[in-house]
Amino acid sequence: MKKVRKLIDINQDILELLDKEARKQKRSLKSFLEYILEETAKKLETPSQEYMDMMDQMLERLERGDLGFSPIEEIKAKYAL
Repeated sequence: MKKVRKLIDINQDILELLDKEARKQKRSLKSFLEYILEETAKKLETPSQEYMDMMDQMLERLERGDLGFSPIEEIKAKYAL
């Protein structure tokens, strides 16, 4: 994978907290930041297993006819939207 260099501005207090955590994990700050960014991107890329399980359960309930739906007008009235 091609790597790209980016310049970012980070609050000094946040940077110090991240640096402390990096040292706890025996990593350099750069390595720790790269790890955090990669893990976050992976989470954004694909739904979590919990989400996929929940959606499978909802689809099964839909097939069985166990799901109820409310008209949008009813929801708007209930929540004063």
